[in-house]
Amino acid sequence: MERLNQEVLKRLPGNITVPGDRPDRAGILHLGAGAFHRAHQAVYTDDTDWGITVAAPRSRDVIDALAAQDGLYTVATLGPHGADLRVIGSIVDTLHIATERDRALDLIADPATHVVTLTVTEKAYRDPHGVPGLLADGLARRAAQGGPPLTILCCDNLPDNGKTTRAAVEPLLDDTTRAWADEHVTFPSSMVDRIVPASTRATYERALGELGVSDLAAVEAEPFTQWVIEDNFAGPRPGWDATYTTDVAGWERLKLRTLNGVHSTLAYLGALADAETVSETLALPGAEEFARWLISEQIAPSFTPPDGQDTVAYGEGVLERFANPGIRHRCIQIAMDGSQKLPQRLLGTMTDLVAAGVDLDLIALPLAAWTRFCAGKSDAGADLPLDDPLKDVLRQSLAAAGPAPAARIDAILGIRQVVPEPLADNHQLRRAAAKWLRELDRHGVATTLEHL
Repeated sequence: MERLNQEVLKRLPGNITVPGDRPDRAGILHLGAGAFHRAHQAVYTDDTDWGITVAAPRSRDVIDALAAQDGLYTVATLGPHGADLRVIGSIVDTLHIATERDRALDLIADPATHVVTLTVTEKAYRDPHGVPGLLADGLARRAAQGGPPLTILCCDNLPDNGKTTRAAVEPLLDDTTRAWADEHVTFPSSMVDRIVPASTRATYERALGELGVSDLAAVEAEPFTQWVIEDNFAGPRPGWDATYTTDVAGWERLKLRTLNGVHSTLAYLGALADAETVSETLALPGAEEFARWLISEQIAPSFTPPDGQDTVAYGEGVLERFANPGIRHRCIQIAMDGSQKLPQRLLGTMTDLVAAGVDLDLIALPLAAWTRFCAGKSDAGADLPLDDPLKDVLRQSLAAAGPAPAARIDAILGIRQVVPEPLADNHQLRRAAAKWLRELDRHGVATTLEHL
């Protein structure tokens, strides 16, 4: 079957947005070829005269599809009443790090590369042999060549993600490279926001039906998109239509706690209730009311939002986005890697509430839901996959704890790789989470939410 490519662009129907003149080469190297990058940073870049080389750390399915399509692919923006397709042309080259590591290092060192962006998920920053090691070796090569300044811009959901990236890379640098990097490399933080479900057969079938040709790199996303970037670039800055600021931290907390925290909460509750998507979870009796209470009574008091922002009003917008039936964001997809995500999305909120003397009763429910989710069975007895780097630790801790809700909560709170010590020793949190886990065990999610 014919594939989307540069020649096909000339005959696409007029209702499909196509790129104009495409850049000849890339000024941006992006690490991570996932759907989020293609629906977010690559779209922002498509509105500029910059190009991107996309580097996939392991799987090459996406970059092979892109290579066969001249780097072109579609983003379907899904609203309540249908989809709008746009062809993106900002990706001008692809790279497979696992088999082309030396080429990846050359690109980090290349004077024509001005920005390295990353979407490699939270757990990647803990592996010095992976992306941090690649960046360190690439910087060493750039330093040895006396290369120009470089900006390394993290786009993952981590608090102070620029500092986190720097902290993962700097210990791996030799003294000479570190001295050079201090003068020539910056690690700005950023906050990214757009709901991008994993592509499914329906994604590719929609693209085929609209284009008349196959697009095996197609993605879909909600209409909302936002990018807040710390204005700390070492060299040239792409002309992204983003919000530039000197302090991203407030925006990060607003998004991580209010959007991502509620997203994870609904994902665990929904998975337990045998709901497939977040929008289906939000439609459960009592679910929307609980989400509103969680935002207003627990999340909003935990931090100060950026100037001009109201956490409760922001939360209303979040719930409206979650309810969009066009976005089928699967609970199981959001639920993965909970041990890596929840410290930023949930436990940080709890820690600040403890410091402020705020009761933790409502926010203990998502902790109980995650605990029950980790056991691997839904309320109807269906198997729930636990895709998590600490899967064995979580399952073994829960098995050793036995069936008592209080003991299972103690087991989860005792995992120091996940839960900070002040929270683990908080008696009020332990009691509240055990109470909710007991309710979930006895009645299931749907009944528990309905009778809140």
